[in-house]
Amino acid sequence: MIVNRSHFPARAGFSAVSKMNAQLQQLQVKLATGQKYSTLAEMGSTRSSSLSLNARLDRVAAYQSNIDTVSTRLSFLDNAMTRLDKIQSTARTSVAVGGYGTNNINLQTAPTFALSQLDEVLTLLNTEADGRYVMGGDVTDRPPVQTISAILDGANGRDGFRTIVAERKAADLGTTLQGRLTTAVAADTVTLAEDGAHPFGFKLSTISTDSSSITTTNPTGTPQSLTVQFTALPQPGQRVTLGMTMPDGTSESIVMTAVTGPATKPGEFQIGADPAATAANFEAGLKTTLQFEGQSRLAAASTFAAADNFFNSAGQPVQRVVGPPGAATALTPATATDTIAWYTGDPSTNPARQSVAAKIDDSTTVNYGVRANEPGLVGLVRSLAAMAVETYPPSASVTDASRGKFDAMAQRQNTRLSESNNVNAGSIKVITVELGVARATLGNVDDRHTTYSSQLQTMLADLEQAPMEEIAMQLLTLKTRLEATYNTTATISQLSLVNYLK
Repeated sequence: MIVNRSHFPARAGFSAVSKMNAQLQQLQVKLATGQKYSTLAEMGSTRSSSLSLNARLDRVAAYQSNIDTVSTRLSFLDNAMTRLDKIQSTARTSVAVGGYGTNNINLQTAPTFALSQLDEVLTLLNTEADGRYVMGGDVTDRPPVQTISAILDGANGRDGFRTIVAERKAADLGTTLQGRLTTAVAADTVTLAEDGAHPFGFKLSTISTDSSSITTTNPTGTPQSLTVQFTALPQPGQRVTLGMTMPDGTSESIVMTAVTGPATKPGEFQIGADPAATAANFEAGLKTTLQFEGQSRLAAASTFAAADNFFNSAGQPVQRVVGPPGAATALTPATATDTIAWYTGDPSTNPARQSVAAKIDDSTTVNYGVRANEPGLVGLVRSLAAMAVETYPPSASVTDASRGKFDAMAQRQNTRLSESNNVNAGSIKVITVELGVARATLGNVDDRHTTYSSQLQTMLADLEQAPMEEIAMQLLTLKTRLEATYNTTATISQLSLVNYLK
């Protein structure tokens, strides 16, 4: 050969071609993937920066996933709270004192309407989001409240709310149907006394009169008693006013008015021929009035007292009457075997919002727990349940106990569901506001993550992404060099003595 190895180092030439082929393949990969490097080993000193930036992006993505999950749950909670607030508003205006309707129709429809509302409230309290119950605090794998049938009528041998109400009414009314008060008359003096030291029935608190012919003594002793003495004959229209504390903690007044003829309705007593006869008439009229009030205002107070005992809030035991009907002397904590538990969620007394938390940033945690036994939610359930189980037997009398009971129930529901309670901790409004704060926090952190992610991605792109224009120019240059090398190598490979002699 004319060109020997010293003039044409073939092995070195082939090596150069192989290297250019490898570079060509690398450039083609970069052009296809848009990445500067195929492996960490190729990254050199930028490797640690790339790993750190990717780790930060992964952490932000995890926080974003938490935000999306919490946002979904808050949407369910917001819808439920909005509806609960609407039901509360409707219940507050659905019944009114004196609003009996034509032929007392509202006395019959009010329980049915309340039952329908209660059913919807319990359904909302059992709101589920993606297999998770959102109103049971940190207990999310089961409904936080029982079904309406179990709550009202009991289940599996355990008593429900209707039984608790019946027991409480009997305990408050007493065997004489006078609200656990006894009366006695001696000459011109009437004595009114509680029948024992217990939480049931009317509790004497005050007494007053506008007649100079009547002397009263305030309640004293344990159990308490008071006296009404007729020193002379009162004038028609003069009154004795008895202040009573009811079983649900409210205060009521019983007014006894003197009349000249026979008493025709509760709250009246006939002026007799002398103080002793008047005292006897007063006692008789007081008995009739206590029995009437026992079937009306006392019955309403008993129903709401039973609701307070049965629908327990956080840290409050369910209580029921212990003792014979009409003569019970105490309340006792219910047991899991004798009374249905209406709430089965997280029983903790810690702040409800803190029962469920999600970390959405390195330094930010959002609390969004809700418990169905929070005061505002329990208050709504109590009122609707009390209205749902109460009954109003029909009567043609303008002074019938059913109307009096309806008025007392309406008054209590309106008071308990009043908008003035919205400022109280755990009210539906307060819960809604606190969840709104959590939603706002999510939005702010989400915006911050979006901005931060964009910054990190820009920095990572500078490290990892290949500039397409530069790669294309390098690829074109290398291709030209490689083609020239191939042509030269091919030409030289044809050099031989034979070809030379030709």
